[in-house]
Amino acid sequence: MDAIRYYSRTGNTKKLANMLGDLLKIESKSIEVPIDEPVNRLYLGGGIYNMNVDEHLKTFTSRLDPHKVTEVFLFGTSGSLFTVGKQLGKILDEKGIKVSSDHLFLHGLMPKLGNINKHQQEEVKAFVKETVIE
Repeated sequence: MDAIRYYSRTGNTKKLANMLGDLLKIESKSIEVPIDEPVNRLYLGGGIYNMNVDEHLKTFTSRLDPHKVTEVFLFGTSGSLFTVGKQLGKILDEKGIKVSSDHLFLHGLMPKLGNINKHQQEEVKAFVKETVIE
């Protein structure tokens, strides 16, 4: 089983999570929905706010059970060049949860104006193709 969880303050990461969900045929859910069942691949996403990952997303990540999550694929949105990768990767590494080298970070998405352009849509499709095991 695979799962998608995200935290989105402005709606941009939610748009991206829903696009991933459509392509992966997995329902994307907010981090308010815990991971109760074991998952092989967890697609975990969020945005950058004032150069930091939101505390809600950090807390969710720190509470993940390494016995229930095999591997995490990080994704996110940002108006800048910063990503959620470094901060969440550190938390996941400390918990012993594998972080995939395949990740997706879309830049240049401004709060509430973030339309995922055609080039970014192709990036999303390529990310899905890279992470899906046939």
